[in-house]
Amino acid sequence: MINPMAVRTGSVYGSLLLMVGVMLPFLPVWLAARGFSIAEVAFAIGAQSVVRVVATPVLTYMADRYRARRRFMIVLSMLAALFMLAAGLVESRAAIVVLIVLAAASWAPIMPMLDAVAVEQSDAGLYDYGRVRIAGSITFIAGSLGAGALLLVIDKASLIWVLLMTHILMAVSALALPKLGAAKAGDTTPPTIAAAGTVLMTGSFALLVLVAGLTQASHAVYYSFGSLHWESLGYSAVTIGWLWSIGVIAEIVLFMHARGSIERLGPVLLLMGGAGFGILRWAGMAFDPPLAIAMLLQVLHAASYGMTHLGTIYYIRRFMDADFAGTAQGVFVAVSGGVLMTSAIALAGWSYGASAAFSYLWMAAMCAVALMLGAVLKRRTAD
Repeated sequence: MINPMAVRTGSVYGSLLLMVGVMLPFLPVWLAARGFSIAEVAFAIGAQSVVRVVATPVLTYMADRYRARRRFMIVLSMLAALFMLAAGLVESRAAIVVLIVLAAASWAPIMPMLDAVAVEQSDAGLYDYGRVRIAGSITFIAGSLGAGALLLVIDKASLIWVLLMTHILMAVSALALPKLGAAKAGDTTPPTIAAAGTVLMTGSFALLVLVAGLTQASHAVYYSFGSLHWESLGYSAVTIGWLWSIGVIAEIVLFMHARGSIERLGPVLLLMGGAGFGILRWAGMAFDPPLAIAMLLQVLHAASYGMTHLGTIYYIRRFMDADFAGTAQGVFVAVSGGVLMTSAIALAGWSYGASAAFSYLWMAAMCAVALMLGAVLKRRTAD
């Protein structure tokens, strides 16, 4: 039997991650086609991360406070599409950076808002979070493979219009979102900044942010320069698309069994597993392995990203006040995707310029620190 709420929520995950599936591998390629140097690409991608430090926690808190997650997601997705349209029309590289940063500020809060509600509704038995989230993983593959195939017939500078179409689709799907969240405005006292601070400023939450944030930020070289590095090794756009897709296929398998993984391991062990396998993944990538080995290492994306993602959202669900779930997700995204990812991208830009392959060793070191902190978090929680 078709579950309308699951379908409508899944369509938003699908359209959002379709956009990300095109943007992550190929936004750097488009920027390079517009005349950006490697340093300028790193700055542009890093600037997108910086904006999350402010925009994501502020907007997720406002959505929690006014019980308006659905309205926020609709408006933000429309703004993101408008900014991306403008980015395709301007000529100035500085204007392009400003516009893609504004687009990122608009769409970045959507995922933590949606994750907070989807986990809440999954726990209420309305649907299985992992299986709804799979819609996004599948469309991520479609985006990376589709954009790679399109590059066989279109100019790299035309990628912006592909990105624009994915942003428009995200805005349209947001209009179909069901009414989200158990609480309605007026049912409870709106959460205040002081109350949110009391909940979030705890040692265990800070450790969670560091453990998961360092592991997610360890993807900096991969996200910023992975496609360019593989291109320099002679891989075609289609091969690069497949390499990205292999990781997401492994992620899909993990999400299909998300509930069982959480029940067996708990969120903290999932976080530690993500960090541990991240060490193996990036250490292997540091030596420019043959294509077959690179494909096997991409399977570890299910751990370095997937296990870390599941561990994060279920830790927040299990150990944090539900009224601040969206805010907690937003704070995590701000620190991990802003402070930590920006720092990692800066490190990636410097190290990639010095030695493309060995820049991955810095990412392995970040995972090693995350793993040690994860052991501390394990001792501090009842998980």
